[in-house]
Amino acid sequence: MPKLRPLLVHNRIFFLGPGVNSIAKSGISYADGMQVQFSPDLQIEPYTTYWAGSGRSLVSMGSFSYTLSTLPSSVSVGRYSSIALGLRVMGAKHPLEWASTSPVFYNRQLMMRTYEGDLAEQPRYQKFEYQAGNITIGNDVWIGENVTLGHGVSVGDGAVIASNAVVTKDVAPYTVVGGVPAKVIRSRFDDETVRLLLEAQWWRYSPSSLRDVDVRHPHEFAANVIELAKTSDIEEYSPSFLDGRELEEAARS
Repeated sequence: MPKLRPLLVHNRIFFLGPGVNSIAKSGISYADGMQVQFSPDLQIEPYTTYWAGSGRSLVSMGSFSYTLSTLPSSVSVGRYSSIALGLRVMGAKHPLEWASTSPVFYNRQLMMRTYEGDLAEQPRYQKFEYQAGNITIGNDVWIGENVTLGHGVSVGDGAVIASNAVVTKDVAPYTVVGGVPAKVIRSRFDDETVRLLLEAQWWRYSPSSLRDVDVRHPHEFAANVIELAKTSDIEEYSPSFLDGRELEEAARS
């Protein structure tokens, strides 16, 4: 962590915890010898926040998003998204279509190797493979506490996932879902407002660029962003991002 902190501070990536009240102190509450996990293709935009120790596992994340959950590397997050505590990804898949779902029939794990040695017997292992799939969390997504996501799930822009939901299918943009398994509760807005928000893609812009449009009125907000873009009165926010290779170099130095 001491080697990574200057790079995180420079790139405005916040590791918040006890005693952190400025960007200069980002990450000071983490243990010096703590290992931080990340992949080489990681990309983190500035003004992202990893709360409550969630920075132990870094994922690609867009500006103005935050997470209180420690996320696996299979997850990527867009801009302006909010992730509460307790987000989990489902465990390994089992062969539901087989006569048995037990891994003893396809996984020669320590238990089965020990069994073979103790009894001098060799069971037959069948081939079982599956692709877990990456999870994409879009822009302006709000995920409540203790949500579970299935492998390969995509959460659309503007979606909301209620606390304790188990999401096994893709979530459409601007849809509120909840339950076990998660089902659609309602749309956040009427169809025309959703259409305008998706056309506007307002998350391409910084908060300061949007200061003259009123976020309290979604339909007008989206229409005004579209008009500003047409007249070139607004510029897209395109900051430099921190990538995994830079972090690797810093860790080795």
